[in-house]
Amino acid sequence: MPTARQQRPPLVIAFAAALALLLVWPTWISVRNGLSGLYARPAIDYLEEKRFDAYIISEAEWQAIENSVRQADDLMPRNPKYLETLGWLHQLKLTLFADQLSIEDMDAHANAAKDYFEKAIEARPTWPYYWGNLALEHYRRGNYAKDKYSLALANASQFGPWQNDTQRLVIDLGSETWEFLSPHAKHEFILNVERSLHRQPRNTVRIVRDYGAWPKLCEASNGLLDITLPHLQTLCAQERFLERDGSS
Repeated sequence: MPTARQQRPPLVIAFAAALALLLVWPTWISVRNGLSGLYARPAIDYLEEKRFDAYIISEAEWQAIENSVRQADDLMPRNPKYLETLGWLHQLKLTLFADQLSIEDMDAHANAAKDYFEKAIEARPTWPYYWGNLALEHYRRGNYAKDKYSLALANASQFGPWQNDTQRLVIDLGSETWEFLSPHAKHEFILNVERSLHRQPRNTVRIVRDYGAWPKLCEASNGLLDITLPHLQTLCAQERFLERDGSS
């Protein structure tokens, strides 16, 4: 007489379900990644093309780009490129359409930009451009007396020591806000100036001179006895870069 068909133990069923999930999950992640790229890539490429037109876009174009990248972010929420682009879009909104925004709207976009940059940093903490964007956002909001601004500027310098645009950003912001920088940020700023004098000396000299920052920079660098600063020491030894004659 045939016996009744035995049921599989619950443990076997659970193991089979877990195995199926492990097999399907990478495919699902790949599909989500591909879909996010379909949303984000054309929008980001179009925005990059506008770089040659000073990023002049209409409000409708801004909204379409923001919608596409936000949909991509919904699919892949920890993609730092999408997060950075969203933060940068909110900065761009403040630049292009400030006269159309209320004070509340301006605060909302500034907060959104900061939040997106911070999320991008959480996802990729050693990428200098994300730190530079965050430093710039703190600067635009007048927060350069706060520790978060100094930290962002110092990390941009530390993680992007030989990136030309990062060097220029750090020198530009650091020269203007020197008095508000933390000791660590001042140290990183001096090292950044030294590297930049090696890589792009003319731009470096011009930016620092425009802010009248050579005297305080040279004075501070003289106190750093544990490191060698040949380019900076050479310039500081020249009276015209100390601006003793009061020339610009």
